[in-house]
Amino acid sequence: MNYKNFKIIRLFIIVFIATVVAAAINVNNFYLAITGVFIGILFNLLVRSKFRKKLVDERIENISGKASKMTYIIATIFLAILGLFLIFSGREHQDIYTEGLGVIFSYIAMFNLVIYAISFRYFNKKYGGDE
Repeated sequence: MNYKNFKIIRLFIIVFIATVVAAAINVNNFYLAITGVFIGILFNLLVRSKFRKKLVDERIENISGKASKMTYIIATIFLAILGLFLIFSGREHQDIYTEGLGVIFSYIAMFNLVIYAISFRYFNKKYGGDE
């Protein structure tokens, strides 16, 4: 299988998933939507396992790593600042919901930091980082 056929088959899988989910929404059937997505994922995994060519090279992996790191930094800083703003705004106006939302955003930012620290330590050990 060449790359062009792989892309065409993936397009058909995406159309299948979109059609099933649209039909499920039309008839208000949650289980049909979940089943359609699950079958689409299984087909995608099956097609990907048959496709032998490597889809990415080192340059793309490097760019992807830098883009994900920048996304992580921006999103975490944004969530932390927004959380602090909502906490202080909620306390100033005596609005418990705004303050609660700020606390949730702050916890999400801290959760991102913890996940990053754990994954960094794991990959550092896996790829030969020194202790």
